[in-house]
Amino acid sequence: MKKRNKRIAAMLLSGLMTLSLTACGQNAPAQSTDAGAGESAAAAENVELDVLSMPTNTSGLAEGWWAEEVADAVGVSINMIPCGDQAEQKLQALMASGELPDIVVFKDYKQMQNAVDGDMLLAYDDYKELLPDLYANAGTSLQYCADIMKDSDGKSYGVGMKIKTDLETKGTFGPFIRYDLYKEIGAPEIKNLDDFLTVLKQMQDLTPQNEDGQNVYAISLFKDWDRSYMTMGMFATKMMGITMPDEGSLAEIHYDSGEPVLTSILSEDSGYMQFVRFAYEANQMGILDPDSATQRFEDVVQKVTDGRVLFMLDSWGTSDFSTMEKQNNGVGFMPVQPTGYKRLVNALQPMGSSWVMSVSKSARNPEKAMEFINWYYSYEGARISQNGPRDVIWKMDESNKPVLTEKYYEINNNPEAEFSGGKTFVQGRCQIPQAFWLSSVDPACGAAVSSTYWEKPSYAPEDTALVKEWQADYGAEDMISYLMADESRIQIEPVSSYPTYTDEMEQLSGRLGDIVKTGSWKMVFAKDDAEYEQLKNQMIADAQEVGIDRFVELYGAEYEKCLADAEKYAQK
Repeated sequence: MKKRNKRIAAMLLSGLMTLSLTACGQNAPAQSTDAGAGESAAAAENVELDVLSMPTNTSGLAEGWWAEEVADAVGVSINMIPCGDQAEQKLQALMASGELPDIVVFKDYKQMQNAVDGDMLLAYDDYKELLPDLYANAGTSLQYCADIMKDSDGKSYGVGMKIKTDLETKGTFGPFIRYDLYKEIGAPEIKNLDDFLTVLKQMQDLTPQNEDGQNVYAISLFKDWDRSYMTMGMFATKMMGITMPDEGSLAEIHYDSGEPVLTSILSEDSGYMQFVRFAYEANQMGILDPDSATQRFEDVVQKVTDGRVLFMLDSWGTSDFSTMEKQNNGVGFMPVQPTGYKRLVNALQPMGSSWVMSVSKSARNPEKAMEFINWYYSYEGARISQNGPRDVIWKMDESNKPVLTEKYYEINNNPEAEFSGGKTFVQGRCQIPQAFWLSSVDPACGAAVSSTYWEKPSYAPEDTALVKEWQADYGAEDMISYLMADESRIQIEPVSSYPTYTDEMEQLSGRLGDIVKTGSWKMVFAKDDAEYEQLKNQMIADAQEVGIDRFVELYGAEYEKCLADAEKYAQK
């Protein structure tokens, strides 16, 4: 396995990086048929579509600018079915009823397989005439989703999300900290998680309460995203250069030897166990929010916005606190990557992630559901969904390149202002996972989906005082630019697909997940080292009895297939 892993890793680190650096490059998707797609649908009757998005927290009828864009372009309104931390139970209940909502975003291929086995999904192939952009821009993913289905009829019943055709060159990775406080304590070097604890304790000591007299905690976690483990551990391992492939896996992938090595997440040197220990130490030091085991994602985001949190593994809520006014006063969140780790960079994903979008056989208006998905997978739809309305937030310039408008900068300076439909710009944004990774390039114009990668117009304001300070400290425009300038700072994943779970893997994952989630949270809030070790040993013993070693063995076999898939589908 190691020899083959090494060969494929080398192929993806060289050939695929070359592909990513070509603006429209070889292997780019076919030209889209965006022009006119919205015009033909704009006059159509508005149809309500129910969407169950497993990774999404919000629910209810979509309102604001994105909902208006969808209505204008496709003639539909989107109603998000409540999901949250009960996503699996919700899906199981719907599957048992024999009917799924109009559109479903599954969390993994196994869920899609179960729906196909239950004859609950429509094949995209049967509606191909309505899906020119989907097939032009996501053909590889459609083919992959067809190929991996057991007892397949050769048709595709799903399409991957977050399709990634180009590596990141700009933008930012977490973790994020209150950079003003970090500089105030002297900006000591942070090499690892232990250094983070020391720094964060000093930062919390500087500001134990916010302006409203509420307690400030350096770290605030949440558990409603947990599946087979503490999901925050997955985000933490990214800064350590470790892959935790999906939310049902009890395995992680290390690259210390230069090639991928699979290990249990409960092994002594696993990134996951390092994170659990990190959270425990934080609690012992009084810098972990005591609500961490009971609160939800939106609770943490609100606390970040209120200035009650100093560290985040990703950018959630940080921009809501770091307003332009604060940043120009040198206050706000900025990224800090520990120098002792390589940062993980996701591989190119021509097949997309394991989040899969499908249309239900119970769809009340399957044609409209297909038209919506076609728009969502057009580059025009992707640019709108990610950046905002065309000719309001951005426009195409005289050289057919997207550029931000002055209106964008006005909103950026006043994020609390009503933008559309009684909502602020942020409140009105798209709540479904994106079709394309932000760095993916539209071959029709040679520009990436996200405005992060676009050229700044002449009327763009200067960077804020905080950003300039960070740039001076790092000698780079942003964190991704800094990391990508030196290959010793990054670890690019050598594989871009995710294993399909066998029935045995699915059963083991569920049973092991109950043990690992419960045990991990108990360890975080253990009263002392002795109790921590006792809880850890008990969790490991229980997991071994259920079969964690067997799961890792099975996962390894499926991961081997993924390496072959990466080689096969990267060439398409």
